[in-house]
Formats: sequence, C-alpha cells, structure tokens
Amino acid sequence: MKRSRPQLLVTALLFAAVAQASAQTSSSAPSIGQQAQATPATRTVFIKMDDISYGQKSIDVKPGETVRLVLKNEGALMHEFNIGKAVSQLEHQREMAALFKDGTLTPTGKATSIVWRERSGLGDSNPPGIPEVVQAIHDDPNAILVEPGTTKEFVWTFHDTANLNFACTLPGHYQAGMVGEFVMR
Repeated sequence: MKRSRPQLLVTALLFAAVAQASAQTSSSAPSIGQQAQATPATRTVFIKMDDISYGQKSIDVKPGETVRLVLKNEGALMHEFNIGKAVSQLEHQREMAALFKDGTLTPTGKATSIVWRERSGLGDSNPPGIPEVVQAIHDDPNAILVEPGTTKEFVWTFHDTANLNFACTLPGHYQAGMVGEFVMR
C-alpha cells in the first residue's frame, strides 16, 4: 500500500505531537508537593501571622514528609500562606493584585457582593430580578487565605524542598518581608 505525501506528512506530525506530549507528562520536573489529608501528618507546626510577618522565617522539612501547618492570624489584615518557588510566587502576586484591584478581595477578607439575576417570564416585577450573594473564590491548591482573628489548618506533603518558600502574596506583604523558607533536613 502506497501513501501519498500529504498522508505521510499528517502521520509524521501526529506521531511527533504524541511523542512530545508523552515526553512532557513523563518529564522529571520536580514537584513542590501537594495538599494532603490531616490524618497522615507526621507532625504539626504552629505559625503565627502578624501584620506583616510570620512567627518564624524557616521551617525544617524532609522530602516525602506530611506536615500539618496551623496558621493563626493575630493581625488586623488578611494574610495568605502560599507554598512555592520564588518565580511562581511572583506570578501569584500579580494575580492577587488583580483580585484586589477588581474588589474581589479586600484587606480584611473575601468580598461579598449581590448580583441581580434576571427573572424569566414574570413580566414587570419589582425588584427586577432575584438577588444572589456571590463570594470571592480563592482555590489555589498550594495556598490558603487566613482572615484576621482566625486559625486555619493547611496540610502539605513535601516532594521537593529545594528553594521552596512560604509567603503572603497579598499586595505589599511579600515586599515588606512576609516570606520564609522551607529548609531540607
């Protein structure tokens, strides 16, 4: 069976795309870790958050270790506990600044707003729609927001601890020094 040049070209391109995709999924790029369930935690670390600092500047961890981080915000501002490398935290700072700019987040918490949904088929009604309360969503798997006066738990299993930091990426907080490092033991 003889194939035409266009068929051979399409076959070659398809093969190259599949090879590249499988190379990307099996790459040896290091993972920083993942959220975990609280039960397998090997230990608990208590971290005090204040305006604008963490209670400690470094936390010792082992690769493969699961740690329960108990975060207590004793400050007047909301803070974030974000686990990542410096480059990803810089990008996350931009995202957080955009959330503040559009009013999704405030200095003390997530914004809540009321959106009026149109009523269908009801003609002229007063009010003209159905109110729906919408709250901001912060669902980054490697970060948690902690409002003033609250305590939250964040459980993390560490894979690669090289050059891994924890930081508050809310506007101005990182720049003011609200950053620490994970030290591999």
